[in-house]
Amino acid sequence: MNRFFALFLLLSSAAVAQSKPDVLFIAVDDLNDWTSYLGGHPQTKTPNIDRLVARGTAFTNSHCAAPACNPSRAALMSGLRPWQTGIYTNGDPAQGVMKDVLTINRHFLASGYNTLGGGKIYHGYGSEGRTDSWTKWEGLFPSIQEHEENLNGLKRGHFDWGPVDAKTSDMGDYKATDWAINQLKTAPADKPLFLALGYIKPHLPWYVPKEYYDRFPLADIQLPVTKEHDLDDIPKTGVRMAGPEGDHAAVIKGDQWKKAVQAYLATISFLDDQVGRLLDGLDQSPRKDKTIIVWWTDHGWNLGEKEHWRKFALWEETTRTSMAIVAPGVTKPGTTSAAPVDYLNMYPTICELTGLPVPEHVRGASLMPLLKDPTAKWDGVAVCTHGKGNHAVRDATWRYIRYADGTEELYDHTKDPYEWTNLAKEVGMSEIKSKLSAAIPAAHAEVKASSGDEKKKGEGKGKKKKKTEE
Repeated sequence: MNRFFALFLLLSSAAVAQSKPDVLFIAVDDLNDWTSYLGGHPQTKTPNIDRLVARGTAFTNSHCAAPACNPSRAALMSGLRPWQTGIYTNGDPAQGVMKDVLTINRHFLASGYNTLGGGKIYHGYGSEGRTDSWTKWEGLFPSIQEHEENLNGLKRGHFDWGPVDAKTSDMGDYKATDWAINQLKTAPADKPLFLALGYIKPHLPWYVPKEYYDRFPLADIQLPVTKEHDLDDIPKTGVRMAGPEGDHAAVIKGDQWKKAVQAYLATISFLDDQVGRLLDGLDQSPRKDKTIIVWWTDHGWNLGEKEHWRKFALWEETTRTSMAIVAPGVTKPGTTSAAPVDYLNMYPTICELTGLPVPEHVRGASLMPLLKDPTAKWDGVAVCTHGKGNHAVRDATWRYIRYADGTEELYDHTKDPYEWTNLAKEVGMSEIKSKLSAAIPAAHAEVKASSGDEKKKGEGKGKKKKKTEE
């Protein structure tokens, strides 16, 4: 009987493994809408990213929950918004706050999945290696070192760019891709696989081999579309977020704008090559036909629009993301959805696709109706938060921003896709503002004190970074 029982358990385990789809969960750092399929910049070249999203449903009006790495990733992975956790910025502690939260990877681990992670998934690197979070956490992959000298001459920390004398295989994201391909091919078949791969690029510094810069000749570079004096109708809080006297002033003074655009395009092109290698690896693996692909970028990025650089603001360029889901048997290749969605929709969607129960604390709406029919009616809006009390609400037509001091911005995307004209004070806008502001919370969690095993992390403050990509 013991033999028969052991055989029964083995067969049952194999049946469970076969019944659950695998998940390839791809996170990308600092990539905005500069992909060919989204059209964020006319010169971008992303054939492999386009190839990935074309396998399923791409969301063309998707937005982060917060325009910074730490709060965006914490929100997506936990299913909790910044105003619920108190994780608003990169400097707010996340590990202690999230230690008892059933995050996506913990949920899949507890549900019998082989959960493997590598690269950047959360912002706080130490928290990702917790033994109760993954079957195995690989961590960051060693990459080329940052330069002691500043390549662009701006002397603003890792706000730096330029071609480097290195092989593509020296880059951390190249090594991360090799690792992920190997897992797809060799991970045990008796358990369903949740494979999380976090790409670092195009995060600063934009150091990639010269061959990628050569794809975008400097003389041909087109700057982003901008408007002179674009900040004139912006509230003081928004102007402070833009910080025109900082990065933008330095870029203009140093004659680095075109070089920065070239560098960002080059770094995206490097990333795109790795995505192509990953897709080829998936197609050559035994998991090809049963793998759900989840593709997301943690927030957008400004390159001089509104005299602003980096993320850390609430306009379209900083909140809009590249996001797509490929679900065999559910999504149809080459479909797009223009519904306004954000990353609180991700957790319940993945649960529904894999047959896992949705945890009680997860309140976002599943995207399943849109995956089945991208034109289905959708009543939701996207909400993005940057700092306590500052929010942007995006629907199919409007972007409404309300800052903690009560000042506002309002943009009509049917007439003003670049958000040049703030309509918040115009007559007749009260009803629209009232409708969108209903998505803004009345209460906001306080920032929690940092735990003893976690150091605060920030970006863009001019501090010297450790010599690995972050």
